[in-house]
Amino acid sequence: MHELRFNHVDNPLTYRNIENLRGDVEAFHAHYKLQNVVNVDLLFRGAWLAKDEREFISRDVMPEFERDALNREQNPELVKQSRELNTILLTCCIGAIVHGWSQASIIGANLQWPYAFGLQKDFGDGSTITSFWIFGGVNAITYFAASCVGAWLSDPLNESFGGRRGALFVAGVFTLAASIGSAFTSNWQGLLCCRLVLGIGYGAGASVVPVFVSEAAPPKSRGRLLVSWQTFTAVGILLGSAVNLVFHGPHSVLPSGIVDTSPGMLGDGWRQKVAWRIQIASCAIPTVPLFCLVLICSESPRWLVKKNEYAKAFEVLRTLRETPLQAARDLYYIYAQLRVETLLFSKNPDIEDLLNNWTFHDVYMQELKSSSYGRRFLQLFTVPRNRRSSLAVSAVMASHAGSAKPMENLWLSFGFAASNALFSPVAYWIVDRKGRRFLLLASLTAMVPLLLATAFAFKIHEPTAKKVVVEIFVIIYTAAYSPGAGVVPFLYSSEVFPLINREAGMSLSCSVNFLLAGILALTVPQLTHALGPTGLLSLFAGLDALAAITVWLLVPGTVQATTLEEMNYIFGVPTIEHVKYQTTELLPYIIRRCIPSKDAGLLPSLYTWYHELGESEELQQYP
Repeated sequence: MHELRFNHVDNPLTYRNIENLRGDVEAFHAHYKLQNVVNVDLLFRGAWLAKDEREFISRDVMPEFERDALNREQNPELVKQSRELNTILLTCCIGAIVHGWSQASIIGANLQWPYAFGLQKDFGDGSTITSFWIFGGVNAITYFAASCVGAWLSDPLNESFGGRRGALFVAGVFTLAASIGSAFTSNWQGLLCCRLVLGIGYGAGASVVPVFVSEAAPPKSRGRLLVSWQTFTAVGILLGSAVNLVFHGPHSVLPSGIVDTSPGMLGDGWRQKVAWRIQIASCAIPTVPLFCLVLICSESPRWLVKKNEYAKAFEVLRTLRETPLQAARDLYYIYAQLRVETLLFSKNPDIEDLLNNWTFHDVYMQELKSSSYGRRFLQLFTVPRNRRSSLAVSAVMASHAGSAKPMENLWLSFGFAASNALFSPVAYWIVDRKGRRFLLLASLTAMVPLLLATAFAFKIHEPTAKKVVVEIFVIIYTAAYSPGAGVVPFLYSSEVFPLINREAGMSLSCSVNFLLAGILALTVPQLTHALGPTGLLSLFAGLDALAAITVWLLVPGTVQATTLEEMNYIFGVPTIEHVKYQTTELLPYIIRRCIPSKDAGLLPSLYTWYHELGESEELQQYP
């Protein structure tokens, strides 16, 4: 199959008539030994529903409960989801809280550990350049470890520990061990090592949780359920920030000759020694419920399909969907689309003949068995469809990492986390209706003037007025950042890679994000000193503007694709053609729309335009 056939969302089952489809389903049912889990007639009805929902509804005599379930599926409600789906969602939400709490725990400790380890003598003293870089290194090492090690462990952890659940459990173990170890360190070198271990768990968890949600969620509500990652990461930051405020210590050691006489936990002497250790160890708290939930939730159905365990996959889908009919539809549609996906990475010259033979069922598994982690990684750059996904997620992750986040003191950290947790859920009502790309572009575009306004608010001379104006713009900025640049990058990255490369693709996405975050953690103190708040925030505004342009040019919208497997068609359009469409079709159309007296005309969709372009090129080649 030529790559041009991936230029619009397609359904391979539409090319099978009903008689052939029944034979295909019966052979599939027998080959994968599904007799004990699903009736072949039910599986055929599910396949027919996947083939053509409108025809199925008009010709099949459906029980009322199935018809009602299909209607509810078009407008899903969170409160009416299955118990097992809610269990997986809760597990992933706790995983996101662990992620966010890990970020916040060091913020409070940063006010104290440099004095405890002798890097500074008193608050505001002139620290040496060495101390300055040690402080930045301890903060940045978590992100660098997450980028270079943790994120890339996702694939081997999934393979070695039985799927998404096992990988998430191991990531939690790293977080638990590192947070407890940090509380007992006696020097900055020990703290640095613990922060490195924390980064491994941090990166591994972030590479697993969004993928777990995306693979378990129903197609129509996948986007809104994935909003939970950013929302509960913000909740984790909020909880960690609250602990920082409760257990905050003094900014310096007690002056020489002064003895702390305050009783118990009220004394500065106690807080000097212990408070920052409690803050930094507190991110171990949410790992306990995470371990419990991982043990009781179901595995990802797509992971089970990847392991050729179709019977178990159906049993899980049955608990995740409202009716057995919907579970049967999803199982067979995943199987059908994975057959097509094989075209993307197979080097077998007879692959098209094998795929056209629907009685040959192991075509995907044969290719998968010959794949290694190294090969799956290289396919991110050697397979054109994957290369486009990699470029797109790198752009969206850079927009996430490059956005300014005001975390300079405890109360500002707490306020930002509260605002982030409040505004992130706004995406829940928009993301599946308007699309990921729309949300991200709208967010980045709004963030630029808001950051500039915040930057120049620091020029106000009157202190009280300056504080009020800055805080107002920070809140408005957070409202623009959270539902777009906050939510979309991890959500988008978890969806856009094919199943065989999904772990490696998500690892690449997280690696880019954490690498840039580490660079910022290392350099922002120096940049603040060199540029001042106005210059620094103006720099971030310029980066956001650059990110918006990059996303507009390079990142395809995915609203046309319903299932994860349909993403293969979205990324069937070469990036250079996407850029050409944006600059030669969409941009002139927008300009015409802005001229009142000019008829804008009709704008073809990207996929219609590319399909027609391909046909015209074929006609020129073969007159």
